[in-house]
Amino acid sequence: MTTIERLQTYLRQSAGQRYQAVVVPPFSLFFHPSDSFAHFNYAIPNEPPAGDLTASLAALRQTFAAQDRIPRFEFIAEFAPKLASTLEAGGFQLESQTMLMVCSPEQYRPVPTVPQLTITRLGEQAELADIKTVMAVQHQGFNGSQRKPVTDEEAANFQRQLAGTTYFLARLAGQPAAAGSLIAPLDGLAEIAGITTLPPYRRRGIATALTAAALQVAFDQGLEIALLTAADETAGRIYERAGFRPVATALAYVELPDT
Repeated sequence: MTTIERLQTYLRQSAGQRYQAVVVPPFSLFFHPSDSFAHFNYAIPNEPPAGDLTASLAALRQTFAAQDRIPRFEFIAEFAPKLASTLEAGGFQLESQTMLMVCSPEQYRPVPTVPQLTITRLGEQAELADIKTVMAVQHQGFNGSQRKPVTDEEAANFQRQLAGTTYFLARLAGQPAAAGSLIAPLDGLAEIAGITTLPPYRRRGIATALTAAALQVAFDQGLEIALLTAADETAGRIYERAGFRPVATALAYVELPDT
């Protein structure tokens, strides 16, 4: 199995651990049981698709509709090099194109410390107050706005649905500044995801420090490869400081509803 095949297999199996799976050959479809947020509901190719996919895409659309979800794909371009053009011809639109990066224990590099920065590792027994803070930081970091206060029930559901994930909360001088997660490992691989820094604390090395902390935990557990996606080259340079290198392109395609 090549590195690309191994990474795509990990992403598919990892999604299967977190979401409900429905197989529509040659794809696996994953659905969050209660949240229609697009990034929690998507299809992944089980193998590089070949031939006419008209019937498969029709069945896929029906399955997404039955779940009241928007048809969406996530996959590694190099794993399925013909799928992007097929989806575009079938009416899907490119949603995102990001850098897929990996780091091994040999590539890992310690990063400079950030004065007054503390990084807390949160496991399955973490306090709900810390989980609420992680959720609030990630929402504001990614969406640019504060969300309504997180309830105890929301925090408990968030923690329960991502069992096995390790969270990281960075505080600068005691104030929440950044957050991220290390997804539950599979077959020696694990994904670092959801890393975001609040606007007032950006460009201070906090995201790099948080990434390095997650890497250290991953490699202390004996993992062979950590992976993540970087939005662009600027973001990629943050992760390169800790030892990541780009290996492939991650694509997301979505079929937007008619307006």
